[in-house]
Amino acid sequence: MQTTIKRRKLGRTGLYVSELSFGAMNLRMLKHFDEAHAMVNYVLDQGVNLIDTARAYKGDIAPGVTLESERVVGQVIRERTDLDEPVVIVTKGHAYTIPDLEKDLADSLKALGVSGKGNLKIGDNRIKLVYFIHGISTERWETVKTSGVLDRLQDLKKEGVINYIGFSSHYPFASEIKEAIDTGIFDVVELPYNIFNRSLGEDGDINLFEYIHEQDIGLINMKAFNGNGMVPLYQVIKEHITIDYQVMLRFCLTNPCMTTVDAGTRYPEEFSLDMQVAAGERYTEKQLSELRTEADKVASRMKNVCRECMHCLEKFACPQQIDFPRVLSLYSRYSFLSWQGKDTSELSAAYQQLDQNGADCIECEECLPWCEYRLNIPELLKKADQVL
Repeated sequence: MQTTIKRRKLGRTGLYVSELSFGAMNLRMLKHFDEAHAMVNYVLDQGVNLIDTARAYKGDIAPGVTLESERVVGQVIRERTDLDEPVVIVTKGHAYTIPDLEKDLADSLKALGVSGKGNLKIGDNRIKLVYFIHGISTERWETVKTSGVLDRLQDLKKEGVINYIGFSSHYPFASEIKEAIDTGIFDVVELPYNIFNRSLGEDGDINLFEYIHEQDIGLINMKAFNGNGMVPLYQVIKEHITIDYQVMLRFCLTNPCMTTVDAGTRYPEEFSLDMQVAAGERYTEKQLSELRTEADKVASRMKNVCRECMHCLEKFACPQQIDFPRVLSLYSRYSFLSWQGKDTSELSAAYQQLDQNGADCIECEECLPWCEYRLNIPELLKKADQVL
């Protein structure tokens, strides 16, 4: 399909994918199935050939009505008659043991509607399926190494049930990421990187992105905009920095180690703006240096901030029914506004309208392993309650 989006090689898979890909996580935040179908159709119309989804990317859009990202992606691809190349689909499971892997993968294949072995299809359209271990952390990686999951994934690849193997992870787990890479098993990796947090890249003890690139592994850049929580936070910090969303995206696209930047947009007009950025020039080294200095004016204040990525809620529900991402979002904005000496009364009012809040936390700490950023959620809930 004709496209203005440039292509980059997805590591040793030999596939060439659009350097701007579609992250289907936020489809679950829409209100109607029609909106979700329209969004996936739109990105395919633009020539995007990599879609990133997951078993856990689903949400209730009405009482008793669940929108599953995988199902929407599969339905749209099945209905298309103009796809002249395989669509690369990344899907993920919280599959750290063999029983969990077998169940999650079977559910994903069914939801997507994948058929065949080796030459996989959805309907009449060819696909390439990359199956990810979702969210490697210290504890999860230890389980994966001893559970037989790595051997089983390699068998599934040989059998043609999946085409390639990958994993995703987050900032706190650099050592686990490197260890996983060094197994030689993984074809594709998905990691966070943005102008405000470069700790897995040029600011780390080692530049993991360069290391991955040297191993000829495909690299998907997630969190280019610093997560969903950046949207309200940006309204608070934009008077202190000249960096806008276009700058954030161009910064990531300039990194030659990245295969593709995963844009988690919800509406076609958002993706259209991202495409305009992708079609433009890349930054020079001098410009990159200046932008890093500019971003660092506020970056330190984002180190203990909830990004509202919602990964914590994919496999966990607070026993006290506290909507802690909402509480922590209000607290993050409060922290930035109070730092600037601005009025925070609206945030306090919103907090006080919650049915359950930080005061209801019993400090069971069951949420802690599910935070990809390793935030001390009970402690932050206490602080939020004190000030809000």
